[in-house]
Amino acid sequence: MTMFTQLALICVFSLTCAKEICIKEADIAFIIDSSSSIWKPNFQVQIDFLYNILNLFDISPSKTQVAAVSYSNIINPEFQFKTFSSKNRVLTAIKRIRYTQGDATRTYKALKYMNENIFTKANGARDGVVKIAIVMTDGETNPGLYDGELTSEEAKEWTQVEANRAKSNGVYLFAVGVGDRINEKELNGIASEPKSEYMIKVTEYKEFQTDKLKDLLTNRTCAAGRTTTPKPQEKECWELVADVIFAIDQSTSINTQKNFNLELDFVGKVLKTFDVGVEETRVGAVVFSDEAERVLDLKEGVSKDAALERVKNITWGKGNTFMDKAFAKMREGFSKENGGRPGQVPQIAVLLTDGVATDPYKAVEEAKKLKSLGVEVFTIGVKDAKMSELNALSSDPQSQHVFDVDSLEGLSSIVSRLSKSVCSSGTR
Repeated sequence: MTMFTQLALICVFSLTCAKEICIKEADIAFIIDSSSSIWKPNFQVQIDFLYNILNLFDISPSKTQVAAVSYSNIINPEFQFKTFSSKNRVLTAIKRIRYTQGDATRTYKALKYMNENIFTKANGARDGVVKIAIVMTDGETNPGLYDGELTSEEAKEWTQVEANRAKSNGVYLFAVGVGDRINEKELNGIASEPKSEYMIKVTEYKEFQTDKLKDLLTNRTCAAGRTTTPKPQEKECWELVADVIFAIDQSTSINTQKNFNLELDFVGKVLKTFDVGVEETRVGAVVFSDEAERVLDLKEGVSKDAALERVKNITWGKGNTFMDKAFAKMREGFSKENGGRPGQVPQIAVLLTDGVATDPYKAVEEAKKLKSLGVEVFTIGVKDAKMSELNALSSDPQSQHVFDVDSLEGLSSIVSRLSKSVCSSGTR
C-alpha cells in the first residue's frame, strides 16, 4: 500500500487529517486555466475548490507559501510566493483570480512563466523545501493565433518541454483535467511519477464541490512533500579546480528561443555541479553563429549565482555555424587578461552544437590551436551534428570527450555523465 493510499484511508475516518498533515514547509504554485471553454460559473466552482484546499494548509513564510498564475490566450500573474505573508491575504487573493475567457489555452506559456518567474529566489521561492505545482485545465494546449506559425502539435510539445524543465528542477507536478475534452496523453506527460498519483481526472465540475475530491488532492499534495524530497543538485564535480568555458550554438538551425533555452538550461545544470569561486572553478561562456562572442569571461564567472543568471539571460541569434570562431574566442577567454589561469589549473572547453561547421577545415585548425595550449576539448552533438567532425575537434580519447543526443530535450539526460567526465579530466 502506498503512502498516498494510506493517507487517503486515514482521512476517511478523520475530518482533521488534512489539516494535521499539511503543517509543513512547501512552496505550492497553482497554474489555472481561465479559457473560454470553461463556463464562468464553473470557473468560480474551481476557484472555490482551491480556496477550500488552501484553507487546510498552514500558510506563512516559514511553512507553506502559495503562488498562482492563470492562463488562456494571455498569461495573468496573480501573485508570487513573496507577495502575501498571511493565510487570510492568500485566500482573499485566490477569490480574486480573474476569469479572462480567452480564446486559446497556452499552457506552455504558463509553465514557462512558472519556471522563469514563480520558482525563483527573487520571487520568494525557498531552497530546501518541497516544490509543488498544480496545473488545472478542462482541455488541451491550444496556441490559437498568438504565436505566429506555431502549430498545435508544436505547442503541445512545448508544454511537455516546460513540464520536464520544471520536474528536472525538483518541482512535483500535478495535472488535474476536468471534463471530456481533456488530453490524457498530455496530462500524463505533464504529471510527475507515478502518473497514477499525480494525474487526476475529474468527470465534471460539480465534483469540485465534494469532500472526496478535496481530500484526494489535498492529501496527495501533502504526501508529495512527506514521502520524498526533491533531489538536491548532485555535486558531481565539487573537488574540481579548473577554468571551464562553454561554447553555445545560437545558429538559425536552433529554430526558436525556447529551443535555445534548452541549451542554456543544460549549461546551467552542468555549471551547478561545480564549486564556483575565485580560487575554485571559474566558468565562462561563448555564443556562436556567424560571429562568436564572449558573453561571460572567466574573471566574471567566479560566483555561481551570477554566472547562472548571466547564462539564463542569453538570447538566441540566427546565422551560420562558425565553430572556428567559437574556438578562437575560447582561446582568448582562457588568457590571463580574461581571468584564465594557464599552467596553474586545468583548462577545459565544452562546445555544444546541433549542426555541422560552416567551415570545417578552419574549425579543426582552431580546435588544434586550442588543444596545443593544453586545453582539453569536449564536444556535444545534437540531432544533425556530424560525429566524425566532433571526433576531429575533441581531445582523445574520443569515447570520453564526445557526447551525442537525439534532441535538445535529451541534453538533460547527459548532465551527470558530462559533469563526471569533465571532473575526472580536471582532477587526474
